[in-house]
Amino acid sequence: MKILFVADVSIARVIGGAERVLFEQTTRFAQRDHEVHIITRKLLDHNSDQDTIRNVHEWRYPIEQKNTFSFFFTSRNNGKQLFETLHQKFKFDCINFHQPISAFGVLQSQLSQEVNKIYTCHSLSFEEFNSRNSKKNAVNPVMRILNERVRKKVES
Repeated sequence: MKILFVADVSIARVIGGAERVLFEQTTRFAQRDHEVHIITRKLLDHNSDQDTIRNVHEWRYPIEQKNTFSFFFTSRNNGKQLFETLHQKFKFDCINFHQPISAFGVLQSQLSQEVNKIYTCHSLSFEEFNSRNSKKNAVNPVMRILNERVRKKVES
């Protein structure tokens, strides 16, 4: 089976719970002779756009973090484009979404409609965002509200 995992984190460096879950799931599927791929955003400590870790192929798309708009725009567009390129090449049987930002771009592609999908919920991103970005401490209330609403829509 060809399985695609879509996440906002990387298995190249396991630093938290989300990375640990993704690492364990993907590498164990790969051990059972499934073809496993991950789409994630390219983080600052990544030296390349692609890596193979314990027989798991991790593909990374670039993002711009100048502001919330550029972050969401590049996440959506570059994630969608990377998915379409990979799906045309590999024809995935299943997509397992792990986080909503990267999932948003993939779900915007018409090609994703032909693939079975499941979602592994680590936490609700919009609730986590709200708890870490209180209304009193918000630098830009419009951007905070936009960020919250986009996260909530992706997870609905």
